[in-house]
Amino acid sequence: MTNSPIDQGKQDFFKDFVQIGIVVADLDKSVQNLSAIFGIGPFRVIDWPPDDRTDIEKYYYDEPGDFTARMAFTELGPIELELIQPVSGTSIWNDFLQEHGDGIHHIRFNVEDLDIVRSYLDGYGIKPAQHGSGIRPGTTWMNFASAEQVGFIIEIMNVLPGTDGRTPQIINGKVVA
Repeated sequence: MTNSPIDQGKQDFFKDFVQIGIVVADLDKSVQNLSAIFGIGPFRVIDWPPDDRTDIEKYYYDEPGDFTARMAFTELGPIELELIQPVSGTSIWNDFLQEHGDGIHHIRFNVEDLDIVRSYLDGYGIKPAQHGSGIRPGTTWMNFASAEQVGFIIEIMNVLPGTDGRTPQIINGKVVA
């Protein structure tokens, strides 16, 4: 029995669980309610893609995409909570909202090599549904159509050396953390 790099690493692909993503119709209302009722926050709210980024790539089922969203992030202990409000265009976020309403959309794992993990998931028939450039320049996120196999969407994001893989803060249009 031979061990390919994929077989050798699969146990480690999904160990760095960092985020729960929730799609919402009204980001401001969700942030307000989570803060008022549960004391969750503070939230960092951003527009995606950021206005100053001309290098953003977006894909919907491997075709060039044209979608935008408002997002809010906060820390819940070791896990980041991401709220996503689709704003425009065709996206899996909007698809989810139309099919299910507000709800838990994905869990994210940080990975070192997107291509190896993509190839591994492809071996199980799990294909990318949407992917694009991350908020931090040099990062890419990828959502997989994995709901049929596991009940929810899996997201992966590459981690840049010297970063913790968390969503950075943006102040005056610039990434600062």
